[in-house]
Amino acid sequence: MAEPATVEMTDDTEAQEGERQKREALLDALGGKLQRLAQEQVSARQSIEQRWLEDLRQYHGEYTPDEKERMRRNGSSQVYVNITRNKTRAGQSRLADMLLPNDDRNWAIKPTPEPQMSVMGGEADQQQLHEQAEEAARGMQRRIEDDLTEARYNAIMRDVIGDIARLGVGIAKGPIVVNRQRRAWRQNEQTGYRVLEMMDELRAGLSRLDPWDFFPDMSAASMGEAEFVFERKMLNRKQLRELAGLPGVIESQLRAVLEQDAEGHRISQDYRQDLRAITGVDTLAARGRWELWEYWGPLDKDELRSAGVDDIDDDPLIEYNGCVLFVGEHVIKASLNPLDSGELPYSVSNWEEDDASIFGFGIPYLMRDPQRIAASTWRMIMDNAGLTSGPQIVVNRNMVKPVDGDWRITPRKLWEYSGDGRIDQAFHAFNVQANQSGLYSIFEAAQQLADTQTNLPILLQGEGASGGPGAKTATGMQMLMNNSNIVLRSAVKNFDDGITEPLIRRFYDWHMAYGDDEAIKGDFAIVARGSSVLIERQEQQEKLLMLAQIAANNPEFARSTEWQGLYREIVRSMSVPAENVLKDEQTVEQEAQQQGQEMPPELQMQMAEQQLKEQKFQFEQQKAQWDAQLKQQEMQFEHRHQAAKLAQEREIKLSELALKQEMTLAQLKAKLDIDSARIQNDRETAAANLMDSQNRRQAKEQNMDMGYDSYG
Repeated sequence: MAEPATVEMTDDTEAQEGERQKREALLDALGGKLQRLAQEQVSARQSIEQRWLEDLRQYHGEYTPDEKERMRRNGSSQVYVNITRNKTRAGQSRLADMLLPNDDRNWAIKPTPEPQMSVMGGEADQQQLHEQAEEAARGMQRRIEDDLTEARYNAIMRDVIGDIARLGVGIAKGPIVVNRQRRAWRQNEQTGYRVLEMMDELRAGLSRLDPWDFFPDMSAASMGEAEFVFERKMLNRKQLRELAGLPGVIESQLRAVLEQDAEGHRISQDYRQDLRAITGVDTLAARGRWELWEYWGPLDKDELRSAGVDDIDDDPLIEYNGCVLFVGEHVIKASLNPLDSGELPYSVSNWEEDDASIFGFGIPYLMRDPQRIAASTWRMIMDNAGLTSGPQIVVNRNMVKPVDGDWRITPRKLWEYSGDGRIDQAFHAFNVQANQSGLYSIFEAAQQLADTQTNLPILLQGEGASGGPGAKTATGMQMLMNNSNIVLRSAVKNFDDGITEPLIRRFYDWHMAYGDDEAIKGDFAIVARGSSVLIERQEQQEKLLMLAQIAANNPEFARSTEWQGLYREIVRSMSVPAENVLKDEQTVEQEAQQQGQEMPPELQMQMAEQQLKEQKFQFEQQKAQWDAQLKQQEMQFEHRHQAAKLAQEREIKLSELALKQEMTLAQLKAKLDIDSARIQNDRETAAANLMDSQNRRQAKEQNMDMGYDSYG
């Protein structure tokens, strides 16, 4: 009776072993396919990486090693005048100020014109439906805002904007599942003491992805066209072991990775060594780090099953998108895309878009030629200044030789004269022409060319347009600021379309799919509001004041005006934090109830106008001080410029005179001696003639006194 059971167990074991081998073969095939696909994207992105390296060298003011060696051989200056850093940081800061206002969000959630609510307690009329939709939209907005605040949204986006300005591309990844710990102090009922409790919770998070680790579908021109994305992570042995704690990890594959050498799994080149060299940091060998790849894109059904993913439908019309973690050819983990839309969790924005690539162009690339002109021109200025600091000396070695044997020209040096030829012909000095003035004009033209090619005027760097008609008055300065903001509209629009709208939409989808609060779910639209902040504060303030006056003078308009909201917008237009100067609505209502009546709109307008007058008076005083300081700086700069110009003209005239006459100092002295002798001779001849004339006159006077009428 035991034999049939043994045979049955053997058959089951063989079947399990066959299934295991089949699964491992599918995993190996999946790993090999993804590895080859990643290698293709890495190879296709090499030209862009070389451009990024050049952008970063330019941003940090560094020459390439070949350029430094060439300058060293030629004995030329190696100074690098960096006009790229200030221009890039100015554009980055201005863009961050527009997209990340401290007193508002750059996005909003609004109900659609015909909302379809996910929860409705029975029949409701259209008005109730819209009211519920508005309330649900506000709840969803608060929930997403809480997620972004926990994830440090503003700090992450400032880093993304920095990538956009420097490299031309910035990437934000989200929502991603993160395990956050909340701290709470609770009172122990038995002891009465408060104790700290750490509570873990899963939240939708956000992260910034380094462009160097982002390898999208290189055949796509935009993220909307990208079929898949690869993300690279460099992990040490400790970090790789920690992956075993993730749900769904295939431990046998992870063990196989740890048993092999880390260097044998490399697909891409690690450019961190080059980046450290650019910034002047000692390079260290990146040994003992594994290259973990994260793939997002379409996956075969059998491949998903082999990785332990369940609930797979065999319908050929259904395509599954998922995420795979792999090292080399070893698949460590696979899972389905948590979003039902199948959207990739990456958002990309460019400073200036490239119609042929997901990777756009940054500010350093746009001003590549002006930076080269500025750096090379300044090197020529320094080289020319060194040559013109003293004359070029020609020595006749047959006539003189230094007593100390050193042929360098030094003060109070002793020379031996051989006696051959004239001693004044032993040395000859030649002055090199000074060209700093003309070269500096080229340098200034390069700065202006940088403004033109980047569309980032120097006004954005905190420097006024000195001498321009618009910089003399407050209104003119406001017009210049408005015009300078126009050039940033395209970058802001790229950020709204590439990052803000798709990112917030994915967070909305996340809460619709996994949120436990049914009251916040509904049919909403995502509104990216980055472009709206381009309206200048002064212009917005004038329109708000005009609107307040119209409403105050018309009783019908006054009844339909939300005065507190209008006043809050007026305060915000002055860049004053509203929470510091305004009471919240609840406090205002409580005070109004205590007084027995609401605050009249006329009183609110009077208070608003009074505060606006005070703010305007303070602003005009500060503006007058700024104008005076600016005028003083302009006068000082003009004085220094004229002094330097006169000094250069004097040096040029002296050099031209010396070259034209082709005289040495000795020849000039000899000519002066001849001229002096000629003048002395003329002087003595004139004195003799004068003495002879006086003698003749005295003789004539004596003859006349003696009665003679002439002198012969």
